[in-house]
Amino acid sequence: MPSRRAREDNIVLVELNRAVDLTGAHVIDATPSAGIAPSIALSYMIDGLKPVKIAEIKSRYFPHVSLVSNGIASQPKIELYKYESSGVKLILISRNFAMEDGESSYLIAEKIYRFLVERNARNYYLLTGIRLTGSRGVYVASADPDGVREFVKAGAKILRSLDEVPADRLSSHLMHLYLKGTGRVWLLAAEVMPYFPDPAAAKDLLELLSKVLKFEIDLTRLEEEIKRQREIIEEFRRDYERMLQDKVKGDKEPHYIG
Repeated sequence: MPSRRAREDNIVLVELNRAVDLTGAHVIDATPSAGIAPSIALSYMIDGLKPVKIAEIKSRYFPHVSLVSNGIASQPKIELYKYESSGVKLILISRNFAMEDGESSYLIAEKIYRFLVERNARNYYLLTGIRLTGSRGVYVASADPDGVREFVKAGAKILRSLDEVPADRLSSHLMHLYLKGTGRVWLLAAEVMPYFPDPAAAKDLLELLSKVLKFEIDLTRLEEEIKRQREIIEEFRRDYERMLQDKVKGDKEPHYIG
């Protein structure tokens, strides 16, 4: 069995700015989850805020697949972005794949954690999607009561119980490392429509984060996407109802045996 050092050698973190100062930064991690609302929210932040990429992680432990975006194939990777404006620092952890292997996920989470905490990025926010009541909103849980109050004032609901965190192994390990190391962890769970991509839940997450962390982001394009999706779903609903009506009508027509 390979030693821990040998396994760590299969994880490469490339720093693009060795002098980067992350003191006081808020680390935002979007775990793959139902409705992909966290991934939509994080991608929208990267596209809208234009952060600077500060590091990239590649590993033989990543899924052995080719990912296609806009007709271009690429290998799985994790990218860390930094956004800074008006005294606010955000670190965005971007990836487009899930990791469920326990040991390799832990080693990768540990490498990300060490990189961030050694540069004083001590606040960690895990974004996820859940289906609890069917009522739109974002739930918050944290060991920090003051932090919870800030989110509740901004419109979040308190997540009082949860059997397990809806996150993949990589995000779960990173959250627990932060919880054990700094204690400054917030779980933000958006109520999602699980069977479709849910930009409305992504908007709920972004509105809450921007209020509490005090950054500005234009949500116009996301609102347009929400409108388009609602039109598509409504059209699908009408077509489905029409199909059912036609079926019922057909069942009621008399059948003759000649």
